[in-house]
Amino acid sequence: MVTDSGNISGEYEAILKMTCGRGSSGTQRTRRGKEKAETAREHAMYPGVKALFSFIANAIDKEYRNLSNSPDLSTPAHPLLRKIIPFEHTDRTPEGADDRDRIDIGLTFKDDKALESPYRDSTILDYTKMLALIEAKNSNTEKMQCDAYTQLFKYSHHIFVNQHDRRFVWGLTVCGTVFRVCLLGFKRMVSSAPIDVATSEGRETLVKWLANISLCEGDRLGYDPTLYYNARDRRWEIKTYDDSTDTHKTFEIISCLRISDRVCGRHTRCFRCKEIELSGDADTDSNPAELREVLVKRAWAIASRDSDDKSRDEVSLLREINNALKDNKDLEGKYPTLLAGGIVKITDEYGEVFDDTVDTAFAGLETETLEALGFRVQKSMAMTPIGQDIRRCESVDELIAAAADVMEVHSAIRKQCNILHRDISVNNILINRNGPGGRACGMLIDFDCALRIDDTTDHKARSEMTGTFPFMSINNLEASNVMRTELDDWESLVYVLCWLGTFGINTGDEKTHQRSNDSSLDILRWRNGKDKAVANAKRSHMHTHEYFVFNIMRRFIQDSSYFPLMGLVANLRRTLFDNSKVSANGRGTLKKDADMDIAFGFASIPEEPDSSQSFVAKVYWDSGFDENELDPFKRRATCAGNISDALLETIKAARKAACDRILSKTGK
Repeated sequence: MVTDSGNISGEYEAILKMTCGRGSSGTQRTRRGKEKAETAREHAMYPGVKALFSFIANAIDKEYRNLSNSPDLSTPAHPLLRKIIPFEHTDRTPEGADDRDRIDIGLTFKDDKALESPYRDSTILDYTKMLALIEAKNSNTEKMQCDAYTQLFKYSHHIFVNQHDRRFVWGLTVCGTVFRVCLLGFKRMVSSAPIDVATSEGRETLVKWLANISLCEGDRLGYDPTLYYNARDRRWEIKTYDDSTDTHKTFEIISCLRISDRVCGRHTRCFRCKEIELSGDADTDSNPAELREVLVKRAWAIASRDSDDKSRDEVSLLREINNALKDNKDLEGKYPTLLAGGIVKITDEYGEVFDDTVDTAFAGLETETLEALGFRVQKSMAMTPIGQDIRRCESVDELIAAAADVMEVHSAIRKQCNILHRDISVNNILINRNGPGGRACGMLIDFDCALRIDDTTDHKARSEMTGTFPFMSINNLEASNVMRTELDDWESLVYVLCWLGTFGINTGDEKTHQRSNDSSLDILRWRNGKDKAVANAKRSHMHTHEYFVFNIMRRFIQDSSYFPLMGLVANLRRTLFDNSKVSANGRGTLKKDADMDIAFGFASIPEEPDSSQSFVAKVYWDSGFDENELDPFKRRATCAGNISDALLETIKAARKAACDRILSKTGK
């Protein structure tokens, strides 16, 4: 059960044991003068910590009720009081965990009025009901504090997984008698100054903090008031603000398609939703008509504090893409159609509306701390259609066709909108089962990392790293000064196809599971290790066709259905890295210098085009280069458009062959 006793005298002894008889260093001796094991000493702290929080909660509740009933007040003292209380059980694995880790103490709250939902008030230790975690250590040494921070950071990700309406998370560490209040989310964990409850000043500070979070709005606790449980209609709903019409659209949540499973980052969540059509009478039940299903995406995107800077605003980019491609029926269903989108708007208790940003979520923190967190805004987008994971393809041929669809729309977006996607990965390529003519097609999603590129000015090298680690291009991993082009995205596609060719297109396949734990696979070097080590591995694997076959392609799943994928990947690698229209010093992936063919590695440089090739093939796209400039990536970047066109023709030819095979097997 949840500790909620009003018996203050019964809690007082446990509080005294915790807050008295020890200095702020937190050193402790047993009555017999013999130290107990560290774990046992931590367990001995739990009753005192729980009693302290229960004592304060009951005191605040009593004072609140006295004020509410005072004849001097014409209105209740505050409508949003919540009682912050510890769960009864300690040192247990809560419900909703994906591991067996035990937490020390969990805090929840009782609240009859605010944050209505079917799960808030429960007696079961469960991450879905967790307001904050408390990690306890028996002494206030630097090592103990570091261990407490580490555990708090590790366990708090479960709250994000289980609470889809959580924007950030509170947590506490207690080392000896010293508390620290922590905020977790976005880029890092932020900790308060030490609060020593062995002193009157420390107890006063802790009481003030608990009083504040008992009375504050739900968004100050990290909850998202625009994602809520509609108690009247018994359903979860989500509001999406549309900045083009300055209106909100409300959707019923059917299921969560993507959870947020990390403490830091974008906290991207995707929900399968249904449109809601409200009747004109607000006093009557809502009237859901036969309306379409949509996908609602929430993410904390990196942004600029300059509101006029839209260079990496996903909502703005999608609108531009939609307008540019709307008349191209061949690309229909291969990219998201935006129905509504904008920065999440939060309304406070005074009716003031503000943007949901790091600055407003963590208002009150020092400017230096906010700068360290980085500026992010929470974006909400409602889109159609809803696709399936690429790893649910029905065949390798369907994968090939989907990849071609995605790169076809990728190329159109680059040419017509001057937008680079910059995050081609297995998560961002979907299968749309309701494509043009009712046929399945590939769909490119997630323009969070996308960026506008102005062709009228010189490209600038962008040293930031964007994308999904195993599929990031070599330039991206190295944060090099080579300008980013569409070739980086094509390179990422090659890695995606290699990954699926190695581990299979069906994630539920037992062979796939076994292969993912096969440490002998060289391709795992693309996932494990630091960025520079991964980049070096890719340089080595991709430099020549022979290296590529030996290190990567020979470990593809040895099934005849995968042979077309092997051929496609080999052709894409050759067109990208060994193109005959690029001079010899612009081929391969290993760096070269003027005195030796290769600065590191021992692969041979591909030969020049032979005499049997056409005259056009002998005209180098990069012929204007200084021969002392021997970085192959720099060479290819200047003729990225030509190479990209050749890559697109290569994958389109593979798509045609794949569709012919599908047609011969299925007749449709």
